[in-house]
Amino acid sequence: MNKVLVGILAVVILVAGGWYIFAKNKGASPSATPMPSMSMGSSPASSSSSSPTAASSVKIQNYAFSPAAVTVKKGASVTWTNEDSVGHTVTESDGQAGPSSSTLNQGQSYSFTFNTAGTFHYKCSIHPYMTGTVIVTD
Repeated sequence: MNKVLVGILAVVILVAGGWYIFAKNKGASPSATPMPSMSMGSSPASSSSSSPTAASSVKIQNYAFSPAAVTVKKGASVTWTNEDSVGHTVTESDGQAGPSSSTLNQGQSYSFTFNTAGTFHYKCSIHPYMTGTVIVTD
C-alpha cells in the first residue's frame, strides 16, 4: 500500500512540475488536463538527465518522457519511441526550431537532429502536461 501511495505522490509531483514549466515557458496559466490513471505496479518515469552523447533515446511511457531531460552534443539526434498504448507527439514548446512529430502510435519512433547549442523544451501536443528538455552543448 505504501508503494502505491508513493507512486501516486510521485505522479502528482511530476504533473505539477510539468504544469509549472509549461506555464513558465508560455507565460500563461496551465489548463486543467485530466491526469491519466495508472494501474497497480506502474511507476512514473524517471527524470534524470543523461550524459552528453552522440545520440540519445527517450522512451514515451506511462504518459511521460523518460528521461525527461537529455544532454547531447551539437549535431546529435534524439529518438523518441512511444511505448504507451495511446498516441503521443513530440512538439517543440518554446518557439525554437525543435522537434515536431506527427502522432506516434505504440511502437513508432521519431528522430530529430539538434544542430544548434541551447536548451530546447518540448511537449506532447495531445497531453500538454507531458514535457521534456533537450540540452545541446557545443
